[in-house]
Amino acid sequence: MKLRLQITKESGIRFISHLEYLKTLEKAIRRARIPVAYSQGFNPHMKFSLASALSVGVTSRCEFLEIYLREKRPLAGLVEDLRHNLPMGIHIIRADLADDKAPKLMAAAAGASYHVIIPCGADPASAIAAYEAAESAPYTKHHGKAKGKEKNKVIDAKAYIPAVSYTWNGETLELDFDIRITPTGSMKASEFLELLSGSFGLPLALTRADIARTDLYGEDANGHKRPLISEEEAIKD
Repeated sequence: MKLRLQITKESGIRFISHLEYLKTLEKAIRRARIPVAYSQGFNPHMKFSLASALSVGVTSRCEFLEIYLREKRPLAGLVEDLRHNLPMGIHIIRADLADDKAPKLMAAAAGASYHVIIPCGADPASAIAAYEAAESAPYTKHHGKAKGKEKNKVIDAKAYIPAVSYTWNGETLELDFDIRITPTGSMKASEFLELLSGSFGLPLALTRADIARTDLYGEDANGHKRPLISEEEAIKD
């Protein structure tokens, strides 16, 4: 049996790393005495995971935690026990129970939605129109160094972000877009902002960007969005 939860990473903890976030969740699971299953071997560890890693500095209302249980318990009790032991900045929005054989949420995630608020001193219309009209939008991802050489990979942003909507009030730009998650990779929201600035001439104050992930979703056979946790069977906050 698996306990699956939609949880938050709010502004007060936006700058902790993915690993620190995982450790915080592990401590909460221990304090709540959730009957979590452990791996086998000489160094057993809790069997839990997040569906998709979140970049440092990004807030989210749609982190998905999946905990394998060693015994079945009522969903309401598990949620209540964990809710009382979560620290500031992490709240439970939705939860359900699923069979161990149910697809992992990490594998089911097909895309994520983002809302960005960022200072912008010029009308973004032409730059965004140019991006949407482009057949491709190359972006170079940097992966550090190996044997003294930088490991770079060029991706096409249009393969992950085909469209973007926006509003602009003369000083602040608000962007909304979806980023596809594929078996071969994805793209960060911050990388997309760098692309708009560097390749399409949009004057963005990149260091002042407020980035929020607003949804993480799967897809049905027709390519339509579907929630990772069933609306019908879930307990909601």
